[in-house]
Amino acid sequence: MNTVERTKGNLIASALVCCAVVFQPTANAADANANLEPNRDQPMINPAASAQQATTITLLGTKGGPVEDPSGRRAQSSTLLTVNGVHYLIDAGDGVVSRLIKAGVPPYTVRKVFLTHRHLDHNAGLTAFMSQSWFNGWFFHDKYYMDRSTTKPFVEIYGPPDTSTLFEGSMKFLSVSARDADALGSGTMKLPQEVFSMRTIEKPGVVFNDGTVKVTAIENTHFTHFGPGPIAKNRDFSFAYRFDTPSGSVVFTGDSGPSENITKLAEGADVLVSEVLDFKLLTTESLEGVGITKAPNPEPIRFHMERKHLSPEEVGKMAAKAGVKLVILSHVVPGDVSPKYFVEFVAAVKKYFSGPVILGQDLFQYSMVKQ
Repeated sequence: MNTVERTKGNLIASALVCCAVVFQPTANAADANANLEPNRDQPMINPAASAQQATTITLLGTKGGPVEDPSGRRAQSSTLLTVNGVHYLIDAGDGVVSRLIKAGVPPYTVRKVFLTHRHLDHNAGLTAFMSQSWFNGWFFHDKYYMDRSTTKPFVEIYGPPDTSTLFEGSMKFLSVSARDADALGSGTMKLPQEVFSMRTIEKPGVVFNDGTVKVTAIENTHFTHFGPGPIAKNRDFSFAYRFDTPSGSVVFTGDSGPSENITKLAEGADVLVSEVLDFKLLTTESLEGVGITKAPNPEPIRFHMERKHLSPEEVGKMAAKAGVKLVILSHVVPGDVSPKYFVEFVAAVKKYFSGPVILGQDLFQYSMVKQ
């Protein structure tokens, strides 16, 4: 199985091998810091991977937390998994539409969305995604959006029970614009309810299988620790997902603290896409830190940050125990600090995990090709 990560003229493969970050050849780690950001003027390409024969991970938004990145370098959490040319979207944080377009993927070509949990940085872009898909799918004459022979929805949004409220709110928002659908589309424009549907995930296990991709969900520890069995009603919870594809397996931790469930889910996976958070760095070096240090209730925030998220060391331990082949760090907190700290993130994972580690940036791509 080949894996290639490349931009035009700028290699940003960020695999850490023998505790040395591999970017473009540089004299030292300090020089390598300049290569931590991708060239945003050029699209990502994978010359060894055919889109019809590969599984490609595209990191759309890599920032953790609902506070916007003032530099604009990182959008909120969202990742695109493309398998044999078919798109699967994992989370839809703010900025997901612009990042999809930047990656060369019109939002209306995405038919399956998997939400991990209800926090803003993972779903604030859901309404924008649905709005842009609904209108532009019709405007650019996508066959699914133009097919008036059926009213069965074809864009499916999966998530835990509490995300159904988000879906309903988005549909209400769209209903205002849909009042003009008949006049604007002369009877050719589908109503939102003929495009989108919500698929509530009621319990862990296999939640999707289209014959090519199998998706397995398990509850992680972002909201609570739990035992096996059905998910309690009226309770917030968070999912991790495993995608098994013809070219390999990819596990997304979602937001979580250390989790035996994730470790088991990720056993033998080719790629672990994991969140990462350094609380000390967040409160001492990040602009976001003031929101915590000056909060009227800093201790509950500290508890959540330290216990319900993963430090770099904890990512390394989980990856090693699961026996994954590669770790990609996304949902990076803090994401606005000096690049030198990102090198330290990777080194901290490598204390426990011997495989390659990639520090994710927006629009970074990684492809797996079945040989």
